[in-house]
Amino acid sequence: MSKLFFTFAILVIGLIAVLKLYKKPVLANSGSKSGTVIILNGPSGSGKSSVQKEFQKLCMPNLWIKVGIDNLFDNVMPEITPENMSFWQSENPIRWIETSKDKEENPIVTLFVGKQGEQVAYAMNSAIAAYAKNGCNVIVDYIAYKKEWFADLQQKLASIKTYYIAVEIPLEILEQREAARGTSPKGHARSHYFYVYGDKKYDLTVNSHKNSAKDIALQIKEFIEK
Repeated sequence: MSKLFFTFAILVIGLIAVLKLYKKPVLANSGSKSGTVIILNGPSGSGKSSVQKEFQKLCMPNLWIKVGIDNLFDNVMPEITPENMSFWQSENPIRWIETSKDKEENPIVTLFVGKQGEQVAYAMNSAIAAYAKNGCNVIVDYIAYKKEWFADLQQKLASIKTYYIAVEIPLEILEQREAARGTSPKGHARSHYFYVYGDKKYDLTVNSHKNSAKDIALQIKEFIEK
């Protein structure tokens, strides 16, 4: 009888062990409070990434991660090389650019996004929200190339504490920076400069011509801590 009981006990213990293996794991962050999001929206070259870096330093040891249009949209795309340049200069399912001129003969280099590229843009918005929902504080370098992107971002962040900040700079100064940096073709900033802010009411507006990145980072920190 004791032998039978011992065998039964071993079977029960083994069954419990197996059930534990198949038990749905509890996520470490389950029920944790969402982080805060800061959206820095403005044209290409307006200094948003510099503000991100300064803001991170000011907030240490409290962690703020920096994400945005570069690492969540641009850098995940196929590489642009001299060999495939023609592909990116004509309509395709991913993205392409077209060159033109305005009434004053200023060059304009406009980014267009195909269906597959649109999926990446909306995934970028989802990723921003996911970081915050997992408890991360996030400061974002954003360019609202399309009003639909911005609307989708706002919808996905609706339940998360979010500050929308417009980063302004005179177009003349912006194009001087654009030429000096050489990281984007002349005329790219002009292509979206006049509509990038949309009709949204921002929580804060900063000027990256009148103020340094460090000064702006301090402005933002003081504003959200009020």
